[in-house]
Amino acid sequence: MPLFMCIRSELDDEESQRKKNHKKIEQQLVKDRRKYRATQRLLLLGAGESGKSTIVKQMRILHVNGFTNQERLEKLNDIKRNIRDAILTICDAIEKLHITLENEQLRPRLDWIIDNASRTDFSYPKEFWEYTEQLWNDKGIQQCYERSNEYQLIDCAKYFLDKVKEINSPSYIPNNQDILRCRVLTSGIFETIFTVDKVNFHFFILKEH
Repeated sequence: MPLFMCIRSELDDEESQRKKNHKKIEQQLVKDRRKYRATQRLLLLGAGESGKSTIVKQMRILHVNGFTNQERLEKLNDIKRNIRDAILTICDAIEKLHITLENEQLRPRLDWIIDNASRTDFSYPKEFWEYTEQLWNDKGIQQCYERSNEYQLIDCAKYFLDKVKEINSPSYIPNNQDILRCRVLTSGIFETIFTVDKVNFHFFILKEH
């Protein structure tokens, strides 16, 4: 009899624990359903460089405590690519638009940019930063930039080319404005969640190639 009572007690304890676990799960499901219904879901659509990602970045800066230092440093490679794409595009366009450099002694540097910066394994050597800064200060390159409506140039070109020396500094960490200006062309679905005045927002962005 004592053995039977002991086994029965253990079974009752297990059953009681199962009921408690079931109740906790049900309560959590109810909370999740309420949260889901209370969440405002928004899908942002638009052509490339129409500002979809910028909106979400702004929301994050305003309502999600911005970006960590690690996230800022991870943006550095994207910013470097923006600079490379910008100067490479301008150097290519200056030839097609038949614009001459003010300082023709910079011609070998322009040729170096065209020949090297387009390589997939490009590693941003010191020559790149030196040549980019020198070329950007040339009036011929500036004239070519002013005619960027005649070719396709990334919209943050001037912003980052004006900051080449700062960005090449070992101590450089992208600030909020740098992150907002940075352009990254990716594909797939990007999403972020944040809360404003106790209202949950879930943003989805469809990003093109």
